[in-house]
Amino acid sequence: MNFSTRPSRRSPLRTGAAVAAAAGLLTLGAPIAIAHDAVIGGDPADGATVSEFPESVTLEFSAEPREGFNTFALSDAETEEVLFSGEPAIDGHMLTLEIPEDVDPGAGDYRVGFQITSSDGHSTQGMTSFSVAGDAATTAPASETEAEAEAETETEEAEQDGLPSVPAWVIIGLSALALIAVVIMILRKGRMSRELDENTDHPENI
Repeated sequence: MNFSTRPSRRSPLRTGAAVAAAAGLLTLGAPIAIAHDAVIGGDPADGATVSEFPESVTLEFSAEPREGFNTFALSDAETEEVLFSGEPAIDGHMLTLEIPEDVDPGAGDYRVGFQITSSDGHSTQGMTSFSVAGDAATTAPASETEAEAEAETETEEAEQDGLPSVPAWVIIGLSALALIAVVIMILRKGRMSRELDENTDHPENI
C-alpha cells in the first residue's frame, strides 16, 4: 500500500502571531536588560544651595549598587579641579563619601561625579551639582543690621542734645513764658520800690 506524504503547511496568520509575540517579549525585556541604577536623591540634593561646605556627600540610587569599583569625585565646577575623590560607603541604596576637614574651599559651585557598579552589574557614570552660599548669604542682613544700629545711635545722640529733638513751638513758648516772668518780676520790684519811697516820705503812714 502506497501512502503519499504531503508537506505540512502552516497558516500565515499563526506564523505572523508567533513573530509578533517574540518581538513583544524582546521589547519588554530590553528595558530590564539596559536599565542601570539612577540617582533619585542626595545630600546635598542635585542643584541645591547650602550655607556651608558639606562634611559628606550622599547619593541615593534607584537600586542597591554592588560593592567594589565605586568612586565619587568632588570638583570645582568653575575650574574643574578635583578637590577630593574616594570610594563611598554603601548602605542599601545610599552611597556616602566622607570629606576631610581640610577640604573646605568655601562659597562656589561644585560637582559630584560618580562611577558605580549598578545592581545589574554594569558600570554607570553620572554627575550631580550643588552650590555653597557661604558668607554671601549673611552679608546683606549684616549690612542692614549695621545700618539700623547707626540710625539708632544717631537718634539717641539727637535726643541727648535736646534741641534737635524738641519741636520749635515748644522752645518759643518756653521762651515767652520766661520773658513774661521776668517782666512781672521787674514790675513787682518797681512797685515795691515806689511804696517804700512813699512810706519814707510820709513817716506818719508807718
